[in-house]
Amino acid sequence: MSRTAPRRPAPAHPDLPAAADLLPAGGPPAAGAAHDDLLLEGLDLSGVDATDARFLSCLLQDCRGDGAVLTGARFVDCRVSGLAATSLSLRSSSWQECALQQVRVGALSAPGATLTRVSLTGGRVDFADLRESRLTDVTFTGCDLRDVDATGARWQRVRFEDCRLGALEASSARLADVDVSDSDLEGVSGVDGLRGLVVSGVQLLRLAPLLADHLGISVAD
Repeated sequence: MSRTAPRRPAPAHPDLPAAADLLPAGGPPAAGAAHDDLLLEGLDLSGVDATDARFLSCLLQDCRGDGAVLTGARFVDCRVSGLAATSLSLRSSSWQECALQQVRVGALSAPGATLTRVSLTGGRVDFADLRESRLTDVTFTGCDLRDVDATGARWQRVRFEDCRLGALEASSARLADVDVSDSDLEGVSGVDGLRGLVVSGVQLLRLAPLLADHLGISVAD
């Protein structure tokens, strides 16, 4: 049994001006447009199509985004706080040096998304589709993640601190230094993708029946 301490994620440090120095957005973001140094506050972004938009040094705060589409969008040095949505599409989006705080989403569709040096604090996601996602140096703190599909994902240096993780699907995933030992892990499927996952002793005992079944081990009473 390996006892090597996992490598911790590099912290996210968004290079973001103070809110007072940002330009208030005149309206919702547009598809394919560049949005730099903007304050998007209290906006109703429901149904907005911002496919392939770029956000650089933006603060998105206390917005509603039911059904918003941000497929292929790029976020750099951004902070997202208090975003609420019943559903949100971030398919193939990319995030670098970003912080997300108290985001509440019912169904998050983010297959193929890339996150690099990103922190997520608080909030809740009922279902997160993270298939084929690429996460590097990502920290989740105090998040409630009910159902996470990480099929085929590539995650390295990812840490879950004081989180609730419901059902985690890891089939065909490639994990390295993915630490869930400080969180409540309720269930896992896709044993073939668990290599590189760091768990606590209690979590290992809970996973034992699943691992035994995968390896074809029978336990005599």
